[in-house]
Amino acid sequence: MKPFTVSQTTVIQALAAGATVTSAAKLAEISRPTIYHWLQDPAFQQAVAYSEQEFALTMHDRIQTLTAKALDKLEALLDDPRSSPNVILKASLAILTRKNWTLPSKSIEECAPAIHAAAERMESSPEIMQEAAAYQHQLTKLYTNSQPVNANQIPRGAPCPCGSGLKYKRCCGHNAPPVLNNKAA
Repeated sequence: MKPFTVSQTTVIQALAAGATVTSAAKLAEISRPTIYHWLQDPAFQQAVAYSEQEFALTMHDRIQTLTAKALDKLEALLDDPRSSPNVILKASLAILTRKNWTLPSKSIEECAPAIHAAAERMESSPEIMQEAAAYQHQLTKLYTNSQPVNANQIPRGAPCPCGSGLKYKRCCGHNAPPVLNNKAA
């Protein structure tokens, strides 16, 4: 799997955040048909889907954090003896009429069955594991831009030191010159 370009990564992040194809194209300074062409590629589709899931999880976490802060503020408001009865009534109604409360689990034991089920689904499909590892590796390479210090000493056919499981010549060393192994001489 070849790495995504900067434009493709920009489009992936924009689409995951809920942007339209038009606005993603403007942001990446490319045409809309290019994005539609990329969306036909299964690897690109998977990257968008994975990014959408990550974005949704991030937003869910932020909402939980903000909910906790808001509840703290409401609690302080309700406990403050200087608060007017009108404000206390509105705060109380805001709390009591809220729908879809999602309270966090009390312990890790309550989360364990869901975690184990997700792990079993991942382990049962080697393709999912391989694609997830490849995508995670690609994101790591994109955001860290790490190149080995002694890149000249790594044989192109050796496993890549970044841990992707690919050969060095297919991963981080795709432009590296061949290195002769002097041990054989």
